[in-house]
Amino acid sequence: MPVKVTIDQNECTGCGICYNDECPDFFMEGLYQKGDKSVGEAPDSLSNCVKNAEASCPASAITVK
Repeated sequence: MPVKVTIDQNECTGCGICYNDECPDFFMEGLYQKGDKSVGEAPDSLSNCVKNAEASCPASAITVK
C-alpha cells in the first residue's frame, strides 16, 4: 500500500539529505516551490527510504503516513 508523503516547504532548508542520501528515487532537488505543502504518494517499495528521509530531516519538514 502506498504511503503518503508531505513536505512542508516553509520548514525545508534544502539541505539535500532526502534527495542525496536517503531516498533519491523519490525526492528531487528543487522539485517544490517555497511555501507549498507538497503531498505525494510513495510506492510500497520505497516506504523504508521515505521513512528514513523523514527521520533524517534536520528541519522535520517531511511527514510520512
